[in-house]
Amino acid sequence: MTDTAHGTVPASSTDEFVWTRMLHLPEIAELRRRRARVTNTLGGVTVVLFTSFLVAFIGFPDRLGTTVVLGIPLSLWVVFSQFAGTWVLVWAYFRLSRTYIGPAVDDAVAAVERNRPASEEVAS
Repeated sequence: MTDTAHGTVPASSTDEFVWTRMLHLPEIAELRRRRARVTNTLGGVTVVLFTSFLVAFIGFPDRLGTTVVLGIPLSLWVVFSQFAGTWVLVWAYFRLSRTYIGPAVDDAVAAVERNRPASEEVAS
């Protein structure tokens, strides 16, 4: 396994075994599943939000420029929806990080602590 932070190969096959064992812990798998679910869902919502913005401005430029809602052009409402939508997505990510991903992080850290080798130095 290559170290993604430093781009180095572990010192020995024992290191490889330890990291492989850690990655297969149920708590790590749960953490990865939760992070993937949150990022994929919010990423999908972001793509839909931006695509709707593009479709509106490319497909209906005249209607956006001439239609007025509450004294404000529809085009400004669409731009504001992008701004507000981005803030809602950021808030949702931070909220889910604390309430949904955070407990899984705590469980994963505890599992790694329980399952790590007796010494910080793995025998080569």
